[in-house]
Amino acid sequence: MNRQTDEELVVAVQEGDILSFEALVKRYQRGLFFFIMRFVRDEGTAGDIVQETLFKVYQVIDDVDTARKFSTFIFEIAKNKAISHLRSRKKHVSLDEVTDVAEDESFIEQFLRKDLAFSVRAAVKKLPKKYRDVISLYYFDELSYEEVGSKLHMPVNTVRTHLRRGKEQLRKLLPYENS
Repeated sequence: MNRQTDEELVVAVQEGDILSFEALVKRYQRGLFFFIMRFVRDEGTAGDIVQETLFKVYQVIDDVDTARKFSTFIFEIAKNKAISHLRSRKKHVSLDEVTDVAEDESFIEQFLRKDLAFSVRAAVKKLPKKYRDVISLYYFDELSYEEVGSKLHMPVNTVRTHLRRGKEQLRKLLPYENS
């Protein structure tokens, strides 16, 4: 799993490291897909636009300003690609849907957080029951170690151990790491 920031990955790509671009693709591909689906509402089209977006990003990667947030940059390109697609199809594009979507960083950050939360919950469901239960109670239900232990009839130290081991397995299951 790549723990570099987006900006570090961009610099590495600018220096010729293609694997860093692959890391960016893995990090953003899913989020871009769901973001674009809000506009086009067709999985095949959304997948095509994601590929166009990633290709465009690769074409202009040398011009990316690493002093600015990469997420804003990539979602802006995705928004423009989606709008262009809708215009080419002569579909009605509501201004309410597209006005300042990518310029509003709080929207993008919120979108990325929701996507990450979805990914985390999906990964938690794949954990063995003993780890899944402890993680769910501790993080999602916000219970203390003592409350989790009481609810699951296990000592507090076992709760801590299951929590640590569950988090280790969870890290391996997550599809990407958000920077």
